[in-house]
Amino acid sequence: MTSKRWGSVATILVDSLTDASLVGMSNNFTEDNASSIEISGTFASEQAADGNPFAQQLAAHGVPTTMWPMLASHGVGTLVEKLGIIFSEISVDRVVATMPVEGNQQVAGILHGGASVALAETLGSFAAAVHGKGARKPVGVDISATHHRAGVTGLVTGVCTPIHLGRTLTTHEIVIIDEAGRRLCTSRITNMLLDG
Repeated sequence: MTSKRWGSVATILVDSLTDASLVGMSNNFTEDNASSIEISGTFASEQAADGNPFAQQLAAHGVPTTMWPMLASHGVGTLVEKLGIIFSEISVDRVVATMPVEGNQQVAGILHGGASVALAETLGSFAAAVHGKGARKPVGVDISATHHRAGVTGLVTGVCTPIHLGRTLTTHEIVIIDEAGRRLCTSRITNMLLDG
């Protein structure tokens, strides 16, 4: 990569990535799969469900049919399935999803911190993709998380809201709470938006 393409700060962040590896990551949201119609921050197609090989998976994980064209080549991804993440809201201003504690625990029987970070990155990436309108693809360049308390049982809920929505970078805050409304984790993710 050259500094002409990315700029000096971003070059440092992605110096170890090659153009070939970025293609693999950025192909999750291709322009061919994105509709040109935008409704409430997501992408619409009159025939969104027709012929989508991931229709059953997308429906099971709560992804609105208006976003299905954007996800026709990869679905929600295998990690979302393994973690049991279910979306309840996806828009430019807010992405919300739940994840069970059971099955995502560390050796002490509490919610694994890595599972919380994976939930946060999933929400932040979906939010950045919606902001990119299918024409720009998100690639995470930085994520941080502070774990405030243990998730013990039930479902946790992640709420993702934008901090900065730029042309080439987005930054989102993700707050993860338990069923009692107690904050378990606060995360922040920055995504680079790549062209085409």
